[in-house]
Amino acid sequence: MTFEPGCLATGIGSLPHLEPSKAVDTIFANMPEIPFWPQLPKKGIMEGMIGQFGESLPALRYDKAKDRYYFDTSSDLSGELEVFYQRYLDKSYSSFSISENNAAGLHEVITRLRKEMPLKARYIKGQITGPITFGTAAKDETGKDIIHNDLIFDVVKKGLAMKGCWQVGLFKELGFPAIIFLDEPGLVSIGSAYSSLGRDDIIHTWNETADLLHQEGAIVGIHCCGNTDWSLLFESKTNIISFDAYGFMDKIFLYAEGLQAFLSRGGILAWGIVPTTDTERKETAENLVTRIDSAFNRLASLGIDKGLVFSRSLITPSCGMGLSEIDKSVHRLELASKVSSILRGKNSVI
Repeated sequence: MTFEPGCLATGIGSLPHLEPSKAVDTIFANMPEIPFWPQLPKKGIMEGMIGQFGESLPALRYDKAKDRYYFDTSSDLSGELEVFYQRYLDKSYSSFSISENNAAGLHEVITRLRKEMPLKARYIKGQITGPITFGTAAKDETGKDIIHNDLIFDVVKKGLAMKGCWQVGLFKELGFPAIIFLDEPGLVSIGSAYSSLGRDDIIHTWNETADLLHQEGAIVGIHCCGNTDWSLLFESKTNIISFDAYGFMDKIFLYAEGLQAFLSRGGILAWGIVPTTDTERKETAENLVTRIDSAFNRLASLGIDKGLVFSRSLITPSCGMGLSEIDKSVHRLELASKVSSILRGKNSVI
């Protein structure tokens, strides 16, 4: 599938709303061409990065007293694992569904779209917690990162991919191509003394997930809202790299060779140009467009046509906004929408 969004706007994932309908109202108003479903972490731990996408995975348990999820690897899991792997092999995507209790925003979007199709909608964006972030955030009963348990991490990788494929199926039923982001904030630790993850293992993990999603026709992105080793993402099979362009634009340009290769093979950059801190209050859409124009010129100096870069770009806030305040999150989505509109109006001269 050829995907040339031409600087359309979309969102990263989380919003601070408690009422799904109001979150979706805001999304449809500002991102009508590529609406996304909102994660709502303020509703509770079930909408957090582990609870939301860990639902129904073997060995995942909820400790009510400590209000936490963990993987219990101390008990006999043979029965759970047998059922899990059979469902995986059968591609029983419905077995990996995400309940309304754990993703109220997703179910609100689907309900709305079944009743009333937005006239401008072209794609629907969904997301899963990226396997590297999930594997380093989730713990076993002893507090050890689950990424170091080969069996359970294999379950995590396959389970997350299936939950992404289930979303693709939902969107297909509505007649829309799917964009699925792997949200990987945990990548900020890659390459530091705190990370023992091997380069090849990380890329292989992403590619396993991307391959399954691609088989179902999805466009696949990886989002990281901090700085990382960007060459890892450029070498993966992802279609979209989503980054904090407001805070880390200079960092990603340090990987010029990989960036050129990524764009040459049809890659898309999702420019997180709207800051998700109070910094955005001093920014105007015009200022942010100037930053993007500067980046396009920089890519042109590397021999990458500006028209091509425009066609291969998305505009987003720099990160999710689940812990923000509602009025600020709404303003940031409005700002992203305005930046997109200005850039698309300039297309004739880019």
